[in-house]
Amino acid sequence: MDKSASILIVDDYLLIRTHVRQVLAELGFLNVFQADNGKTAQDLMRKQQVDIVVGDWGMPVMSGIDLLKWMRTDHRYANTPFMMLTAEANPQSVRTALQAGVNAYMIKPFTVHSFACKFMSMLGVQLETAPSPFARQNPPAPVPKPMSAAPAAAPAPSAAPAAPMPPAAPALLPESNVIGLDAPIGERVKKSTVLIVDDIPTNIEVLAGVLKDEYSIKVAISGKKALEIADAFHIDLILLDIMMPVMDGFETCRHLKANPKTAHIPIIFLSARDGTEDVVAGLRLGAVDYVSKPADPTILKARLSAHLLLATAMQDVKRQNELLIENARLREDVERMTRHDLKSPIAVALHGSQALLCSPLTPNQREQAHMIETAAENALEMINRTLDVYKMEQGSYQPALQMFDLGEMLGKVCQQVRLTFDSSDITVSFDPPQDVMCLGEPLLCYSLFNNVLKNAIEASPPGGRVTVNIAPGYGNLHVMIDNAGEVPPAARERFFEKYAPSDKIGGNGLGTYSIRLMAEVQGGSVSMDTGHGRTRLTITLPCP
Repeated sequence: MDKSASILIVDDYLLIRTHVRQVLAELGFLNVFQADNGKTAQDLMRKQQVDIVVGDWGMPVMSGIDLLKWMRTDHRYANTPFMMLTAEANPQSVRTALQAGVNAYMIKPFTVHSFACKFMSMLGVQLETAPSPFARQNPPAPVPKPMSAAPAAAPAPSAAPAAPMPPAAPALLPESNVIGLDAPIGERVKKSTVLIVDDIPTNIEVLAGVLKDEYSIKVAISGKKALEIADAFHIDLILLDIMMPVMDGFETCRHLKANPKTAHIPIIFLSARDGTEDVVAGLRLGAVDYVSKPADPTILKARLSAHLLLATAMQDVKRQNELLIENARLREDVERMTRHDLKSPIAVALHGSQALLCSPLTPNQREQAHMIETAAENALEMINRTLDVYKMEQGSYQPALQMFDLGEMLGKVCQQVRLTFDSSDITVSFDPPQDVMCLGEPLLCYSLFNNVLKNAIEASPPGGRVTVNIAPGYGNLHVMIDNAGEVPPAARERFFEKYAPSDKIGGNGLGTYSIRLMAEVQGGSVSMDTGHGRTRLTITLPCP
């Protein structure tokens, strides 16, 4: 792609546009236009040919998705690359964008490097992954993403149409430097838009004068005009007079609350009618407050601020709840996919490797087949453990408890672990007792003790010794696993917590957490004691 190609950045927040323009400049693209909403972008594109569009989804007047749909129906822009920048992370939004013809989809917040990689990939260019030294030394501050619109910057001068040519050497950009984070709620409230509705221009002038320094102001001199403005623009709060000709404030409120697009907007009635019946009628219609004229400016501003803060917080909570619901659905989808889709090919690899091991092989081939078998077994174990841990967290796991010989099972675990760590100089010592019956789920216990022993071996110093012992208790059995080495002091209090800190390379903080869940779901418990150069894990399980 020719670096003189004209690029249009469409976002209602000036800092986002500024930072995206800076990233494009580092990539060598200097012919950049800007627009603060889809309608402004559309008007510009009708006058000036644009080669690439980078646009936000949610914008006032005209959204990014509507701009994209318009482009795909216009013969000049039917094939123009469009990169969507959005906080919309749910699958339905992605599907909508793909159906509309988007070429790349970037979820806010994003890093400079991830944006650059996706942008260049959209143009068919692979970007280097190493960050530049200058960027590492001087990381820019995070960029907030407020709710309200910001004025568009002036377009850059027109440039010649782009012509395809071999790409230049790709630039190096920082992997950190997050762009698109939400601004604090206080900053977003200060950028709110307030619609003042009153049929007396003097009243509007007074109210606008009081509020204009803190909020963006829109005005309407009739209920009908207020409905048109609220439907066409992003409005955060409405100050609504009651006594107006043709359509009074109460009727205007009914229409606003009946329209799904405007029903969420907080309405404060501002009227000289301050009778109890008027206040009650207004609140019953869905207003959040009722202020009598003439309103004290300080009190009015305080009430506006309180309701805007509350409304913004409620919108944040609603968005978070929607994300949580969607994440729960995604997790269920992943669980189903893992159970049905991943296990089958891994099982095929496991069976194939085991079949190879039963046939004549050279030492090198046998070693490779054994590696495949071990990797497949580990993958299946991780899948099973992840699914089981999730069910245990949700309280839906039902263990199939039965009587089994704990000593025999521990002997098999020790033998398997010795084979897994056959190249290690760690010694695993266990003298299996006879007929030690335990009540539990054999497969789950196998996974539990296999996990504990592997952790003990990995935590042991070279030449160390891991010992396993069984001791009887009152209605239970204690399995004690000792190894040399101590748990770091910072990790001791949270040793069995999820994502607990660990020095283990490649650890994910789920190992000891899953051990605790596996023991507890079978009616047992687990404890850890460390000090004087040793660490002991004690797993307690019920017995008859």
